[in-house]
Amino acid sequence: MTANHQRLNVKALMESAAKTPTMAEVAAKAGVSKMAVSLALRGSPRVSEAKRKMILEIAEAMHYRPNPQVQTLMANLRATRPVEMHSVISWITTFETEHGWEEHPVSVAYFKGALLRGKELGYRIEPMWAFSQGMGGARLSDVLQARGINGVIIPPTPNTDTELDLRWEEFATATIGYSFTQPKLHRTAANLPDAMATALQKCEQADYQRIGFVINAETDSRVNHSWMAAYLAWQHFIAKKHVVPIHYVPKNTPIERDLGAWLTKHKPDVVISPYREVYDWLPELFDKRVPEDIGFISLSKGDNGTAIAGINQQDEAVGAAVVDLIVGQLQRNEKGLPTTPKIVLTEGNWTDGQSIRSNAPKADKKKPAAKTKRQARKKATTAKS
Repeated sequence: MTANHQRLNVKALMESAAKTPTMAEVAAKAGVSKMAVSLALRGSPRVSEAKRKMILEIAEAMHYRPNPQVQTLMANLRATRPVEMHSVISWITTFETEHGWEEHPVSVAYFKGALLRGKELGYRIEPMWAFSQGMGGARLSDVLQARGINGVIIPPTPNTDTELDLRWEEFATATIGYSFTQPKLHRTAANLPDAMATALQKCEQADYQRIGFVINAETDSRVNHSWMAAYLAWQHFIAKKHVVPIHYVPKNTPIERDLGAWLTKHKPDVVISPYREVYDWLPELFDKRVPEDIGFISLSKGDNGTAIAGINQQDEAVGAAVVDLIVGQLQRNEKGLPTTPKIVLTEGNWTDGQSIRSNAPKADKKKPAAKTKRQARKKATTAKS
């Protein structure tokens, strides 16, 4: 294909895109007002389900796409005035009990972030237990539709084989983390590979040589092996004498059971782990002073204290990001399972702590201090005289 032919194709594409119909044309075709079209495109419950479906089908057939400049203008207007709650996004939990998810601080932080972001955008986030009174996927879909709820968030599930048989084609959906695996949805997650890379960099800056990693099978599966992948990649480039095998704890096994044997055999001088308990066990169970005998870095540091160094995963930001995914779909009238699922990663923050030694550079033993050099010169001069 010649360059000129390529330019012609691009020109044709641009001309075709410029012919996008207006909202007024969609309204005329549907026999409704422009306001009705706008409300239908936003998934507003102020338009009946039958009328909304009719308008959306016509808009799709006409290849209508919202004007991005108008969307930007409306977003700016909403940002300068109080937002009216106009819709509900369901937060569907799948634990054995209705409030089981509330026992997990990270899940609660996700919800808080989603709640605040939803309020900013005019959406109310409401928890709904998927198994209330034996409710199955079909019944749950009916309830959501009856309430005019078109957006669904699946927060972290208790295990990676949790299933929901919703009528996915009726909803804009997204999930948090990697625990909900089927079907494939848009998702938000903390940038765990980057968190591990940061932790390893901090260890190197503090001159740790043997860096160990502790994780169990359940957690590793729930985070899609993200931490392990980054850790093993880093090990590939270090001296073999410094490689410490991962303390990988099998399912249904206490983390501390073989931890002491691993510490004795492989002698790590710092441990990286998402478990706060390891920090407590090092002195209590294994007589290891932190950081004098061994350092510790948390991969999931939820507080701002100085006792433990590590990564604050910014869980509320992860929760806020999943709302953005849902609202974006609703505004674009996208429902059903995505053809190309998106993953939005949020960056964590490193926070210093007392669980690792200072990373101040050590004096170079090969170079004598200035005072020592002067003394040597003085002795040499005295000997010559």
